[in-house]
Amino acid sequence: MKNILAGIILIVGWGMIANTPVFAAPLAKPAVENRPIEVVVNGEFIKLDIHPLMDRHHLFVPIRALASLGLSYSFNAKTKMTTVQNKNGDYLKITANSHSASNNGQDVQMEVPAQNREGRILVPLRFVSESLGYDIYFEPIRQFVFINAKDYSFDSSIWEQEELQAARKAAIALPIKADFKTLGTFDGHRLHSYTFPIGRADVYYLLDGMFTFVEIKKGQAIAIGQLFRERRVPSIAAENISPDMSLNTDPIMEPYNYGNVLFTEYEDGTAKAIYTDKTGHFLEKKMKMDIYSDLIQKLPDQ
Repeated sequence: MKNILAGIILIVGWGMIANTPVFAAPLAKPAVENRPIEVVVNGEFIKLDIHPLMDRHHLFVPIRALASLGLSYSFNAKTKMTTVQNKNGDYLKITANSHSASNNGQDVQMEVPAQNREGRILVPLRFVSESLGYDIYFEPIRQFVFINAKDYSFDSSIWEQEELQAARKAAIALPIKADFKTLGTFDGHRLHSYTFPIGRADVYYLLDGMFTFVEIKKGQAIAIGQLFRERRVPSIAAENISPDMSLNTDPIMEPYNYGNVLFTEYEDGTAKAIYTDKTGHFLEKKMKMDIYSDLIQKLPDQ
């Protein structure tokens, strides 16, 4: 019974036709607007009124968004100069449309200048973060930005607790890294779905138009394979996955053979969890997403 239920939930998660023995993920047409770039600071997704903007491979954020990163700022409307400061008192002085800046009183050159767009000052995120003592990493798989203070370290004790919701939130807040050539990313808006085995947070697969299988090892999210399958074109796979992968026999699916929990987002700003109760009945739980990590909901015994 458990294996049957596991297969049914996987069918929901994969977007499969119910009587198809292998999964088929239809390629949805991207929306006009690109997906917002999420920001994770010291292991926590943060809420931004305006998400980072990508311009010629550089990320920019409005200066008011810096408060969410733990930085204070001020803007001199007369000189068009922005001053950004961290909690230790280190500061940057940046002028819109100028490559010159001041780091603790020392003149420095910026690769790209701050911009003034429709009265809003946008500053280059990497330059500001690294100048004020943060490490920054851009994850290409989901196109998320991860910013960590120099003294930040991942709290491994989170995996020792029984609170699955917290552990799963921590899992998706880790940058996904791969030691193989990935299949690339999609242009346009892409919704995300995460599927976890029942009772576990150390393994999941991400669906965003393609499937990325992830294991959590020593506080790192490691991609162990990717798959793109669309009905009208040949399947493409990377690393430990076959293009002809079968739901029932592939070893990578073994953790999901005993039931799964699916967390997915929708374009209306809501998230839904799909799971089964102890009697085998399908249940759904829907809620409004205030922040990206709201995707992961608290579920009973799941």
